[in-house]
Amino acid sequence: MHARVTTLEVPPERMDDATRHVREQVLPRLSEMEGFKGFVVLGSSQSGKLQGVAFWESEEALNATDQAVVPIREGVAEATGGTVAGVEKFEVFVFEAPSSGPISGVTDTVGRATVNLLGGGEKQR
Repeated sequence: MHARVTTLEVPPERMDDATRHVREQVLPRLSEMEGFKGFVVLGSSQSGKLQGVAFWESEEALNATDQAVVPIREGVAEATGGTVAGVEKFEVFVFEAPSSGPISGVTDTVGRATVNLLGGGEKQR
């Protein structure tokens, strides 16, 4: 699994706009892309720093989406009056995401285990 981390600098008073834009515009577009595995947004309401972490099933899937995600990230910056401060790629070494978030029944296969992203997992046979 691989990840792309996009860092944005957003006016702190626009963090709600950023969250809304991600839910309404970013997630639907990313979820249609081949190899997409999930998305997490981290932010600081004090500084306005926002980091979006998109997970991809392989390095190939990550690289194949390089150009397709440019207008998505620029859309977040435009919608919030922010700027894109950086984009980095990483290999994911550990991925465990128990959550009570809005997505239910989402599963992923990582390291020969079927992991329910809302918590728990079972070994594949």
